Amino acid sequence: MSEPSSNQTHNPDHHDDSGMPSAATLRQRVLSLPTLVAILVGAVLLAFALWRIFDFEWDEVWTNIKNVHPGKYLLAIVLYYLSFWFRGLRWRLIAQTAEIGGDKGKNVPGTLALSGIILMGWFANSVAFLRLGDAYRGWALARESKSDLPSSLGTVLAERVQDMAAVLILVLTAAIWLTIEGDSKVPGWVVFAAFALVGALVLGLFVMRVAGEQISRRLPGRFEAAFVNFQKGTLSSFSGKDLPPQLLLGIIGWLLEIARFYFVADAMGMDISFGIVMFAALANAMLTTIPTPGGFGFVEGGLTGLLILFGRSDNEAISLVAVDRTISWLSVVLFGGILFVVWHAVKAKKSTSSSPS
Repeated sequence: MSEPSSNQTHNPDHHDDSGMPSAATLRQRVLSLPTLVAILVGAVLLAFALWRIFDFEWDEVWTNIKNVHPGKYLLAIVLYYLSFWFRGLRWRLIAQTAEIGGDKGKNVPGTLALSGIILMGWFANSVAFLRLGDAYRGWALARESKSDLPSSLGTVLAERVQDMAAVLILVLTAAIWLTIEGDSKVPGWVVFAAFALVGALVLGLFVMRVAGEQISRRLPGRFEAAFVNFQKGTLSSFSGKDLPPQLLLGIIGWLLEIARFYFVADAMGMDISFGIVMFAALANAMLTTIPTPGGFGFVEGGLTGLLILFGRSDNEAISLVAVDRTISWLSVVLFGGILFVVWHAVKAKKSTSSSPS
């Protein structure tokens, strides 16, 4: 067997055996024209909302931001990043159920490593166009577990389905909560969006299970094998006995995100119903699925409008969203970016040291 070329050995930005690009592609996507256009669109929408829709005073908004209680703000950060551990544990159970990396998932990385990969995936989603982070997560799991890429991507899709199921449960809980409290402003679009997302994903799984074989036969040879592995990785993730604990871990992760939003509001001295906090935090999560980097423009405008609908003043709503986004977006860019650079630097060093001279 011939030795790898020097470029393949020493350049961590090249494609690996899975055919999936690594760090270089992410850098290219961050600076790509579609990403820059998406950021511009989000900025224009946000600027229009601030200029023409919301009635606020910059001085009061800045005063609200400066008066944030540092201890409660720090607690919100801790709870938010604690949610990554629960998400990592759930993903590990999903990957083991799908037998990624061998029998019973023996090569699946530990919970902490998977939590780090999720954070790096969210970082990629926060700076690049079209949710590149989900593809990155599948690639990273395949690389770490020495498995094929399509099967690993299947576990990411399975996790997304469970996420939307958990969101739907919590959205309905929040709607019931608000109804009991006598709030008539339950936003129907959030409930509809949750049902629509869950319905679309479940329909996709149903089609994959019922017609997957027929679909694969119509694909070219190299794509047929990839689709079969993707189908196997997705559908085998849903095992009857393992599904309840996975769903429970997902709900815990979302509850920690809700707690983040609650303590951000508390840090700003805002008394908000927990039902409203649940709706706002979950609406925030659904708006981030819009394929601008981190949902930029759509999250800020949509969440601010939702809080105003629930009776907060424009100044309060804008202040709260601005502070919360420093955790749910800017901190992910910062900490996820640092982890991404360190992770790939360490992997490149190990690859170089273990390669033949």
